[in-house]
Amino acid sequence: MGQARKWTGLRRTLLGLGILGCLGFWWVLGDLGAQEPVQTWPGVRKNGLFNQDTSREKWQMPDRVMDEIGIRPGMTVADVGAGDGYFTFYLADRVGASGRVFAEDINIKALDAVREKCAEQKVSNVSILVGEPEDPKLPAGAVDLALMVNVLSALGNANTKNFLGNLAKCLKPEGRLVIIDWDPVKLHQTTKQDFGPELRQTLRRLQDADFELVKTLDFLPMQSLWICKQRER
Repeated sequence: MGQARKWTGLRRTLLGLGILGCLGFWWVLGDLGAQEPVQTWPGVRKNGLFNQDTSREKWQMPDRVMDEIGIRPGMTVADVGAGDGYFTFYLADRVGASGRVFAEDINIKALDAVREKCAEQKVSNVSILVGEPEDPKLPAGAVDLALMVNVLSALGNANTKNFLGNLAKCLKPEGRLVIIDWDPVKLHQTTKQDFGPELRQTLRRLQDADFELVKTLDFLPMQSLWICKQRER
């Protein structure tokens, strides 16, 4: 998740297994997160929102994200792939002292940065959690909403079902999974028509993990936002 997740350990794992090359976008994320995606198509222009003078807040729109996905005081939420905590602290502010944020990642150094920032800013409602490549290790049935920012595109076909299946265990019965991820159409790396098969494959992977898409929000300039729930069995 960039400043929100840097899955460096997972990236090494995927490269070692040859999985990363199977991702269907035909592009590779720089550090699997908020950084500008590395463009692999010759002649593809960069979107103007990415430049040295542009802060992440401008294109990530975190306050509106919090509003749209319904983060409220007292909620228990998980920042899955928290990285060094970009979204963690927005979530912590919204859920307040009566709520709880699980900042999960497999990158221990990134989580150390979250821990240090919590101490510096006296944030007491964040719990640090070291996950595994296929299991975020969140407490079962405890989470109202799990947020994944720029994580799904990093998992690959081989990891997605197990990861999402384990993630589902942490959600309360009415819990939601919110996915924010790079949109290659908005990034001018493909066309909507050409991206259609990859999008359908991603939705099938969610369905295979017993999630269904209930709402799509399109206000982010570089990313898509999906709100999902567990399918009734």
